[in-house]
Amino acid sequence: MAIVILRLMIGLHFFNEGASKLDGGFSSAGFLSNAKGPFAPVFHGMVWDAEGRYRLGLGHDKEGDHAIQVKPTRDAWTTYRSDVASHYGFDEGQKKESDAILKSYLAQHDWYVKTNREAILKYFQQLERRGDQRQTAFYLDVTSLRDQGEKLESELRRERGSLLAGINMMWVGLERELNRLATVEQSGRSPLGLKKLGRRGLDSITIDGIIPYFDLIVGICLFFGLFVPCASGLAALLLLSVIVTQWPGSVGAVSVSYQVIELCGVFVLAAMSAGHYAGLDYFIQYKRQQRGKKEEIASGQEKEE
Repeated sequence: MAIVILRLMIGLHFFNEGASKLDGGFSSAGFLSNAKGPFAPVFHGMVWDAEGRYRLGLGHDKEGDHAIQVKPTRDAWTTYRSDVASHYGFDEGQKKESDAILKSYLAQHDWYVKTNREAILKYFQQLERRGDQRQTAFYLDVTSLRDQGEKLESELRRERGSLLAGINMMWVGLERELNRLATVEQSGRSPLGLKKLGRRGLDSITIDGIIPYFDLIVGICLFFGLFVPCASGLAALLLLSVIVTQWPGSVGAVSVSYQVIELCGVFVLAAMSAGHYAGLDYFIQYKRQQRGKKEEIASGQEKEE
């Protein structure tokens, strides 16, 4: 009974976590960017466009000086307009409307970049300065340099939030308005998302799409006692990843005692084959045993003959 209760409670927890993330408001970016410890750089690198380099157009001119590149954004938006028209099968009127919307957002983007040009270039210069400070502080292990780096990082976060606010509104607005052009008949198809710049295979956006369903599947399997060893192993991997992001003893790491306790719980479920107790794994095992007995009987009869 204790094993069954443990399995049900952990299963419910994973299911509720997954269900709460299905509304689209879940983002792993904050979790990954706050990683501490020796593996922190790996997790930080998984955050999509964490520093806004792609959205703000970080680049260099022919002389090697900092420059703002607007072409990648313009190309992405123009391609998206064509993809949306093809996705829904827009008629000529809808295509003209979509062109007008695209031109409006391109004009907004040009205006925004020109208006904030000095602030964006200054932000790029500070990013480069921070990189130099980090490298120097790593090799020299100077506390004062680390303190300066933390202060600069705080300033960068503030400036980045301010600069990206307007850019993000444009990306979201263009996607929303183009999808809204679809008629009732056309809108039967799922909305087409605007592809982000600088995407990698396993980044925070990919993780955001995986984790809700991952939690749901693990929760359902544990609750009903189905494939419990496999589900427990997957749950353990997720919990271990959380623990590793807040490496015990690292500066600024938060407590992960809750995750450690639940990790021990899923190890118990796997070791005890908890699905065999009031779970579907019992029936799977029973069917296998029955099949095995029939095969033994059939084999014995063949030998006698």
